[in-house]
Amino acid sequence: MPSRKSSKNSNDYGRGYANGGYAHTYGHGGPPKYGSYNKYSQSSGYGSYNPYGTVGYGGSMDRRGHRDGGMYPGTDPYRRGYEYGGGALDDKWRHTYPYVPTSYNYHHSSRLPPESVDLETDGGEDEEREKWGSKWEFIFSCVGLSVGIGNVWRFPTLAYENGGGSFFIAYFTLLLLVGKPMYYMELVLGQFSQRGPVAVWSLCPLGVGVGLAQCTVSMIVAIYYNVVMAYCLYYIFASFRTVVPWSECSENWFQEVGADSRCYERGKLTEDGKTCLAEDGVCETSAEQFFNRAVLGVHNAYIKDIDERDENNTVHTYSYALYDLGNIGPIKWDITLCLLLSWMIVFACLAKGIKSSGKVVYFTATFPYVLLLALFIFGCTLEGAYEGIKAFFIPQSWTGEKSIADPQVWRKAAEQMFFSLSVSWGGLVMFGSYNKFNHKVHITATVISSLDFLTSVIAGVVIFSILGQLKLEAGLDNIDKVVKDSTGLAFVVYPEALSRLYLPQLWSVMFFFMLFLLGLDSEFALLETILTAFYDSMPKTKKYKPLLVFLLCVACFLVSLPCVSSSGTYVFQIMNDYGGGQSVMWIAILEVVFLMWIYGVRNFAADVDFMLNIKTSIVLKILWVLVPIVLSVILALSLYAFEAPRAVNSLGFIYYPDWVHGIGIFLILVVVVQIPFWAVITTFYYMCAPSKRVKDVVKPTPEWGPGDRHARKEYLARRARDSRPIHGYDNQMMHGGYPYYYPGYQSYHM
Repeated sequence: MPSRKSSKNSNDYGRGYANGGYAHTYGHGGPPKYGSYNKYSQSSGYGSYNPYGTVGYGGSMDRRGHRDGGMYPGTDPYRRGYEYGGGALDDKWRHTYPYVPTSYNYHHSSRLPPESVDLETDGGEDEEREKWGSKWEFIFSCVGLSVGIGNVWRFPTLAYENGGGSFFIAYFTLLLLVGKPMYYMELVLGQFSQRGPVAVWSLCPLGVGVGLAQCTVSMIVAIYYNVVMAYCLYYIFASFRTVVPWSECSENWFQEVGADSRCYERGKLTEDGKTCLAEDGVCETSAEQFFNRAVLGVHNAYIKDIDERDENNTVHTYSYALYDLGNIGPIKWDITLCLLLSWMIVFACLAKGIKSSGKVVYFTATFPYVLLLALFIFGCTLEGAYEGIKAFFIPQSWTGEKSIADPQVWRKAAEQMFFSLSVSWGGLVMFGSYNKFNHKVHITATVISSLDFLTSVIAGVVIFSILGQLKLEAGLDNIDKVVKDSTGLAFVVYPEALSRLYLPQLWSVMFFFMLFLLGLDSEFALLETILTAFYDSMPKTKKYKPLLVFLLCVACFLVSLPCVSSSGTYVFQIMNDYGGGQSVMWIAILEVVFLMWIYGVRNFAADVDFMLNIKTSIVLKILWVLVPIVLSVILALSLYAFEAPRAVNSLGFIYYPDWVHGIGIFLILVVVVQIPFWAVITTFYYMCAPSKRVKDVVKPTPEWGPGDRHARKEYLARRARDSRPIHGYDNQMMHGGYPYYYPGYQSYHM
């Protein structure tokens, strides 16, 4: 039996005997792996005399456990030596040789065993989750999602309706304070968990309704979004003529549909010097009439005039659309065929899943910029363009309606920001979930959100430069009077400019094809968000992707048919203003509350830092916390001064009956109410389930964590290590020149 002081002579630290009672060494030099330095030898780890000949992992090793390259708290090679290739020790040895330190784990069995950390899966079905073919597919898909028809069509329209420069300032401010932080937040949320917008709420079960609400609003927007794409196809087919039809007032554009007496062509006067032949002097350009009559067929819509008295007993006549329930007029077969073709293209691109759509966006996300830059240069060279561009960047007034002080302007700017960036729609979470775990998404988020803003600015400059020229030609004193019906601004002003270019047919085909591609990218994301929720909830449905995509496209096509009727433009406006506008504001507020206030901004930032190996800025954390407050103030002020949506034509305003606004409010409720509804259901489930506790409804479930298998092991190990107390030789600060330390150690070995 060797002396207890034999450690002084370095025999039981430096030599590794196979059967001599000494532990094997497993290093040939250098400092110990876990910070323990042995000044008596070049072996690393813990070397101690073992009279029973027990051999651990390659001889001597760290008693905290080391296997497969990872650390696992709660393991003790002396207590459970069979896991590391050696036999278990008799406890008698520990009492006989007290100089051998005993791990805290040995006496405290409450710590997690190794098998609770060493998980071999990352969530079951997520092992087979599709991935982007390359990082460029992910980047171009995000570009296609964020940079879409909303930038080229919706942004200039809302800017025109809400004071130009006032809207631009509000939009830019909200983009910095809300848009960019939320864009980054949703991308990293999807990439970290590698789950869709519903399954990701294992981080806080109380917020599962947010994911379902996002899928619902994506469905609503996908229905009417494809109608805009059908308009693009209609213009493409109409461009294959000797003269582009919207450049002239024809009596028969298509199917006996032609211009009326109010139509006039820019730069042309009648024989008596008038702009048009209308007796009341209200005139419309050929481009306006082509869009309203040939494309929309709105002249066949049923409009009812009703006399109403105001508070002064004065009689006013108001025009109402959709007054009779169910009376939406005939379905336009030509635009319906374009809608059907659009849905067929969407189905063909989505049938194979995310990888097929990822290949398509290489072209669809890059081609539009060529034409936008060409139109940008053309617009800036037009006479009168300066006046239009100035109206776009500089507010016309600082107080009153449509000014920077108008809450409605801020609400519209916030809605457009969500629409343009696709924040709080679930698409960003979905796209991020198909990304590789270690992708530097913080760089991607910054670049794409900036590119989205730049695209909106380019589209706004193009539109307002053309409006400036049209204002000069018409001799108007205010740019607001150039186009009466701003809903179809992009389908009036853009064609007007294209008709003045050399070979307008070629430019028109290219431009509207570009617009169709922009919408196609966004449509992919909207539908993939819904499909991903199915795949995450019911993994077996992945085997039936083509069938599921087909059924979804058919259902959306049938539901969108009212939007291509004679009253379709009014149905479209209600769906756009209520379903795709106000509901997203509520989702955004509650989404950030659950993430940053309940799950916690520190926990979320720690997850991001773990994934990207960075340090999240304190400024970004503050913005994440303040986002719900900023949005709540804007929403409250806008609701206080709320005005019901109404349509506009050359003759004045078109109003809607109360039941139509009731349907619009229902579209908001069917989205927003899901959040508190599922919160109550989830809470009730946690109250009744024997294995659950009510307080756990706001805590992450065991399934929460990185979607990547290897990252999940390290993540859970780190969480377990950080949550346990540190005792004995587990405390790294107690390691000096000896491989272990305990009170009285040095005096004992003297």
